[in-house]
Amino acid sequence: MQAGLRIGIIQFNPVVGDMSGNAERIADAYASLIGDNPDLIVAPELSVIGYPPRDLLHRSPILDAQEAVLDELASKTTDGPPLVVGATIRTERDTGPPIHNAAVVLRDGEWSDLYHKRLLPTYDVFDEHRYFQPGKEPLVVDVAGTAVGVTICEDAWDDTVVTGARRHDQTPLRDTAASGAEIILTLSASPFSLNKPARRERRFRAHAERTDCPVVFVNQVGGNDELIFDGHSFVADAEGIRSQLVGFESDRAVVDVPLDEDADVHDSKDGTDATHARQALTLGLRDYFAKTGFDEAVVGLSGGIDSSVAAALGVDALGAEAVYGISLPSEITSRQSVADARAVATNLGIEFDIIHIGPAVETIANALATNEAPLAGVAAENVQARIRGSILMGIANQRDALVFTPDNKSEAAVGYCTLYGDTVGALAPLGDCYKRLVYELADVFNDALAPSSGSSPVIPRSVIEKPPSAELRAGQADEEEIPAYEVLDPILEQYIERGRTPNAIRQGYPDHVVDDALKRMTHAEFKRRQTPPPLRITQKALGRGWNYPVAAVYDHVFDDG
Repeated sequence: MQAGLRIGIIQFNPVVGDMSGNAERIADAYASLIGDNPDLIVAPELSVIGYPPRDLLHRSPILDAQEAVLDELASKTTDGPPLVVGATIRTERDTGPPIHNAAVVLRDGEWSDLYHKRLLPTYDVFDEHRYFQPGKEPLVVDVAGTAVGVTICEDAWDDTVVTGARRHDQTPLRDTAASGAEIILTLSASPFSLNKPARRERRFRAHAERTDCPVVFVNQVGGNDELIFDGHSFVADAEGIRSQLVGFESDRAVVDVPLDEDADVHDSKDGTDATHARQALTLGLRDYFAKTGFDEAVVGLSGGIDSSVAAALGVDALGAEAVYGISLPSEITSRQSVADARAVATNLGIEFDIIHIGPAVETIANALATNEAPLAGVAAENVQARIRGSILMGIANQRDALVFTPDNKSEAAVGYCTLYGDTVGALAPLGDCYKRLVYELADVFNDALAPSSGSSPVIPRSVIEKPPSAELRAGQADEEEIPAYEVLDPILEQYIERGRTPNAIRQGYPDHVVDDALKRMTHAEFKRRQTPPPLRITQKALGRGWNYPVAAVYDHVFDDG
């Protein structure tokens, strides 16, 4: 092998389905990298169509348009280095799904080689067996005298344990090395979750050590629906991460692979879960609005921690001028809550209004009082929340804006929310954040956005320190109705993320608390089916990847006797 290759990495933010726009972005990045004399340039998995394309793949015109775009990209390589891009390619097989998840090597103005992804993830948020035919063979191509192997995303996750058992019986990266590869490319659309960048680095360093090949990991960046892709593309060898692109934004670079043995090993910049969550959620929110064509967010500001942090994320993502906060007090709402809502809006610099809902609540209550059995208790309390939901949606319709719900993962898990009330909206930016993480995010915003001259923090201490309350009746507190969050959150995390059984969880918490939390969770499934998608930042969000039945009785089946 020669001393090494100069490889250009295109880490970019595709718009799903926008083949011409994505191809233009790839072409622009390709042209910008040529001046650094790369031997090869690489873009992420499915970079032409964007990941995940989902049922767009069932539409033949999409595939036709993609092939035309690939021809255009191929023409760029007539006088330049080869370009490897991710795309969907029709299969020649007569049975099974009609397309492959592929890497296309474009060289000398034409399609040169094809690689078909061998391991197809079908778990959690992934459903690739629904669309793709798996590949069978490794691909190794010659680039400037160096044997370069091509793989795609899940090919490198053959030994991942998510469901409690090994999912694949093939090892594509080792097969590729055994086929003669001296450098391995991995085109990826690997979504973010907390701690995943560090886990990726460990995994690919291990791959480089086992295969005795440097591995170039090229990842997508950006938010697509509830998924967030963090980028963090890198070059790994047995010694560590030799070069890495930035996280949570588009980037491009030309790197030497393999690098000189004396080259520095990349020192990963660790941060807290809350700082990483802020980066990811800001990116996810920004892209959700940009890619759906909306410019403004409407947020109901209750004066509580969740809506305050949600508003701060909105400002982070969209700018203060694009966030409209509304306080909707009833006769139950305290003056302090209204004052806190106003303070948050003022500190964030967003437009703010107060609309009193007391008359509307009284009108509905009077109308229902004529019934033989007028609403009482929780049913009556929830009228307030549903009036608020209707007002928020009406204002959003009028302003051509989107509402996002401030509900967090703890509340969504146990159903501590009002369907068609505080759950209305297009997106749940905090929907994959446990309550404790919401408090940590508040501290992050206060540290990052703290005003000068000793004035109050962006999110006032009165918001952070007050006992959480839905404030639908006088003196109401969350802890009177559900377990305290410092107990509830770890119970839910063990059950949802770690898949532990109720009996195992009971070893650390009182039986009745565990049983109550999990019973609430099972019975709230119907609510989660009708609420906005949460931006995913953990390994198991209560969205697309949480796929339990509604009309079922199954509390007992998760127990271990």
